[in-house]
Amino acid sequence: MHTYASEMTRSGITLPALMKLLGHSDPGMTMRYIEVASNDLQREFRLARSQPRHLVPQPKAPVITSRAGLDGVVDSLLFAQHAIEMFRRSLPHGPSRSCLDRLSNRLTKILSAARKLNPPE
Repeated sequence: MHTYASEMTRSGITLPALMKLLGHSDPGMTMRYIEVASNDLQREFRLARSQPRHLVPQPKAPVITSRAGLDGVVDSLLFAQHAIEMFRRSLPHGPSRSCLDRLSNRLTKILSAARKLNPPE
């Protein structure tokens, strides 16, 4: 079972999926069956160095077109929500980031309500 768990981990299976396959409910039990070799550590280190977190692609801003009426309002709200999210991600955890989280949640609710206002055609 040690070889199976180790090979599954090397092939990219997630810990929750491996736990299910092995019939474990405790991650600690599953971890006992995974053997980490020095080659595994070297591979993970090289992978981490080649794909630093700061290079993770950022979501693209929604395209703003000059649509009229409610559609234009929804487009503007989406753009505002995107701008808040991009700025929020640049902040350290703290009161400012929490405040922007709350604002983004409010915008989500406003967007939902605005979309329901769309008059039938």
